[in-house]
Amino acid sequence: MPRLVDHSERRRAIIETTWQLIAERGIENASMRDIARACGYAAPGVLAHYFPNKNELLLASYELICERTNERIDAATVGRRGLDALLALCLEIIPAEDLTTVEAKVAVSFWQRAQTDAALRHVGREALSCWHASIMTCLAQAQAEGDGPGTADPDLFADELLNTMMGLHITAMLDPGAMSGSRQRRLIESMLERIAVSCTA
Repeated sequence: MPRLVDHSERRRAIIETTWQLIAERGIENASMRDIARACGYAAPGVLAHYFPNKNELLLASYELICERTNERIDAATVGRRGLDALLALCLEIIPAEDLTTVEAKVAVSFWQRAQTDAALRHVGREALSCWHASIMTCLAQAQAEGDGPGTADPDLFADELLNTMMGLHITAMLDPGAMSGSRQRRLIESMLERIAVSCTA
């Protein structure tokens, strides 16, 4: 009896292998042949059953990174509200752990390619929009409960926080020793403490 193949699981395995190669070598140095070999396939043609070309594979890889980040955010913020939920959200985005560091390396590679790839740019823009909306929801909860935000412009603070997290992707890649996971977490905590303190001052 022929073995049943879980095509969804195989697609996911190919994508995860792609992440690892991009994190190790960069997006331009991860060829379809290299990806196929790392997946245990003798020839890259096997990948075409799941992804017609490298662009489609890269797009699916970026989409899955964003989906997984959002899944972790949902899990981390269950039962939390306001600034507590916001901190949990931020800690799933910044590259402060092994998993998020790999994802950040891959994401930074995608950002460069997204300058000339509208599909990748759309995925990135949707992720940023989703995270911005979630930040605003947390800030509104905090304000309603008297926990913050101590800022006249929550939307501006949401932009500041989001862009700080995106900047951490860059600085953590360039100088991981100076921008360690604990340092990143302290930066985010400091930003949230600032608006909480200014609210009660």
